[in-house]
Amino acid sequence: MKLLIVSGTRGGDMERLRAVAPDVEFIVAKNKEEAIEKIPDADAAYGGGWLDRDIFLAASEKLRWVQIGGAGVDATLYPEMVESDVILTNASGAFDIPIAEHVFSMILCFSRGLNMFIRHQLEGVWRGTSLMQLAGQTILIIGLGNIGLAVAQRAHGFEMRIWAIDPMATGKPDYVERLEKPDKLHDLLPETDFVAICCPLTKATFKMIGEAEFQKMKPSAHIINIARGKIIDEASLIRALQEKRIAGAGLDVFEQEPLPADSPLWKMPNVIITSHAAGASPPTGERSFQIFCENLRRFVAGEPLINVVDKRAGF
Repeated sequence: MKLLIVSGTRGGDMERLRAVAPDVEFIVAKNKEEAIEKIPDADAAYGGGWLDRDIFLAASEKLRWVQIGGAGVDATLYPEMVESDVILTNASGAFDIPIAEHVFSMILCFSRGLNMFIRHQLEGVWRGTSLMQLAGQTILIIGLGNIGLAVAQRAHGFEMRIWAIDPMATGKPDYVERLEKPDKLHDLLPETDFVAICCPLTKATFKMIGEAEFQKMKPSAHIINIARGKIIDEASLIRALQEKRIAGAGLDVFEQEPLPADSPLWKMPNVIITSHAAGASPPTGERSFQIFCENLRRFVAGEPLINVVDKRAGF
């Protein structure tokens, strides 16, 4: 059995993989060209953040399993992958803590005016700004999966009122006051203070937040996106911010990445921009690798894998 590793490895990773599966031959590709050359012999592949389509197309019928080191799989769901019998698994669950903390770093920055106070500090001026407390504020979490639940836990700690929408979730923690289907989005937006986008990018969520949704939001509301940039219609977001139809946006992801230097978002004082970094922390890579190791053990043993992606649903 052969497993192709397309992603870079850390010191000690290969020894750990060999300990999990001593009879597997591990093939490490240093670049895309090597991966294309070597994947025809592979029974499985580890693709890091995603598996490049050209690499997948070079695979033979031997390929049975692809493990992704990230949680979002939209970049790997090209038609050939979706239509194939290859099992696709991800590292869902590895990123919940840092991403939820990132969401709340943005929320706290807005609620306590830190985005403005930092500007005042750089200007050398002593000036106040509008402040609020989070207790009693309403947060709407779009997507109540692992990350959405981690955000909800932290919102509960701040005594916020917690609403969520999710097409699949059937149960919720007691502290989540409302859990609705996506068709209730327009009913919830007018009473929401913070919108946190925590859902995967699918056909159903592509640009699900646009002109109509911004029209429904309070002028005092903020939107936070740590999921995928294309879930928000960016042009509509820019207009809503410029026209002060919403109060601000915390953005870790964008329609085009890196965000172009001429984007108006860069210079807006009510926008916080981070460089698709919400999931980063020292323990994150280790948690992702542990999921890979567990799935490798299961694959060799012929056991059902964990974190299997529904390729047609998109998550």
